[in-house]
Amino acid sequence: MYSNFKEQAIEYVRQAVAEDNSGNYARAFPLYMNALEYFKTHLKYEKNPKIKEAITHKFTEYLRRAEEIRAVLDEGGSGPAPVNGDAAVATRPKTKPKDGNDGEDGDKEKLRAGLNSAIIREKPNVKWNDVAGLESAKQALQEAVILPVKFPQFFTGMIHP
Repeated sequence: MYSNFKEQAIEYVRQAVAEDNSGNYARAFPLYMNALEYFKTHLKYEKNPKIKEAITHKFTEYLRRAEEIRAVLDEGGSGPAPVNGDAAVATRPKTKPKDGNDGEDGDKEKLRAGLNSAIIREKPNVKWNDVAGLESAKQALQEAVILPVKFPQFFTGMIHP
């Protein structure tokens, strides 16, 4: 089943940047996280290496911005998030890694940190039918989380990038 993950991610980014620029960090953060999830899902299916590289670059920028906002929210959200212009510009990487391996490891660490902050530690009482719409998001969640937990024997192979 093909879904327009990239278009959905871009729409979330537009909303997140608008909220970010207006100072609504509590609204911007979950929008950035939703966009990152859609970008991550799109990257799994993207075949074109140039598009994949461009999306990975943008993913890193938006993740960095989400981490900045998360830090402000964790401190109480009283001060503005560090911005140099608008949100999209503020997410540019400060330095480029000298070799590809350091950048990949750093990106993975930042992704883990960003996703770790979005993980719910309590068991919510929400059923699949309680969530209206979002069929592609529910499908992606089932493929990435539910099925490997229920059927680990089918998910023992090596993961290739």
